[in-house]
Amino acid sequence: MSDVEEFTRSSARRLRAAAARYPDDPEVAALVRDLLAGSQRFRELWESHDVDDGHTLIKTFQHPLVGPVTVNCDVLDIADRDQRLVIHTAVPGSPSAEALRLLSVLGTQRMTVSATER
Repeated sequence: MSDVEEFTRSSARRLRAAAARYPDDPEVAALVRDLLAGSQRFRELWESHDVDDGHTLIKTFQHPLVGPVTVNCDVLDIADRDQRLVIHTAVPGSPSAEALRLLSVLGTQRMTVSATER
């Protein structure tokens, strides 16, 4: 399964969990209605009745300087405040961990290209 597909499924599951937690919230209900009306894929996922299982997502993004970086996306729920903290980490010693380490250094530098260099 692709990162995009897994993220899509996870988002639908999390929305279903929020809708169950707040069944009388008009904004949640309106969002669900809009998504059902506008997306066949969302309708399929919604009709499966899956609820978020809290597992770790894995995402890969393409960075222009270091190439592909794969990270684990762990979500810490603060339920009584309706907040989530998403933590992205790479497997220690992996090429992605090295890429993130390099980006922590590159991120402190100005990376501009002058008009004459283009």
